[in-house]
Amino acid sequence: MNYDNNKPKIKRRIIFMILIIVTAVIQNTGARVNAAFDAHAFLLIPLLITISMFEREIVSALLGAFAGLLWDLSAGVDGYNVLVFMLLCAVCSILINRLMQNNIITAVVLGLSAVAIYITLYIIIYIVLDGGGYPLSQVLRFYVPSFIFTSLFIPIYFFLVKIVFEANRTVEEY
Repeated sequence: MNYDNNKPKIKRRIIFMILIIVTAVIQNTGARVNAAFDAHAFLLIPLLITISMFEREIVSALLGAFAGLLWDLSAGVDGYNVLVFMLLCAVCSILINRLMQNNIITAVVLGLSAVAIYITLYIIIYIVLDGGGYPLSQVLRFYVPSFIFTSLFIPIYFFLVKIVFEANRTVEEY
């Protein structure tokens, strides 16, 4: 068995892991580089969705779980991000590999859908069911602007991930 043709895959996945780590650090720093007004971009979600568009299901799910673990460790959440990111990444990869075309329009649709699902689940679990204040006020003041702000990063990540993928593509992936 020739493992030389796996080197581009390994290199690509290491680059993706480094991108995830750097993005998690930027997203979760106290400096809030990713903040505008009261909105905060959820930078890991568009990155993970675009990576999942180019990777297979298992790899996508594992990278999603890795990113979710990084976010959970910094946020002190009990595994919510691991589970949600793993499922979002696996579903995205399945959709692209079996039903949808891989292009910028699909990236925007899947990215916006993933952010909306993430925010909706978070609001239901941690605000509504937990009795954490005024959900409508929090949605209008924080989550809607954050959704819009996050959407701006989807095309940027799509083209960045596409460049990495194209530069590290194996023969059977053509």
